[in-house]
Amino acid sequence: MRVNRALPYAIGLLALFGAASCGSPEALSPEAIASAPVARRMEISVSGTAITPPPTQVELGVGQALELTVTVDHDDELHAHGFNGAEADLKAGKPTTVKLVGTESGVFEVETHDPALTILTVAVR
Repeated sequence: MRVNRALPYAIGLLALFGAASCGSPEALSPEAIASAPVARRMEISVSGTAITPPPTQVELGVGQALELTVTVDHDDELHAHGFNGAEADLKAGKPTTVKLVGTESGVFEVETHDPALTILTVAVR
């Protein structure tokens, strides 16, 4: 009988936690991204699994932008967690610039997909 009484409470808690974890900020318009002040610019190169400069954490204020230029030695994809799913196709030998705007506080990874490498983390405060 105890299980039957606890079940509605457990379902309620799962629903609350699920709703909280699924929230995401609204996507920024291209105009909002373009007008966000660039607080920092970085150039990163990836050769195999070597990342130059070595992965670090970058501090960024809410509403500020990081302009990131990435050059890889093989075709790949860039993905930035916490930045409205920002992604970019990376072509071998061609620098690709991505502007990441901090819209919510947190620490987020920026990574490549093949191989899966974390090239930096961004702390938005």
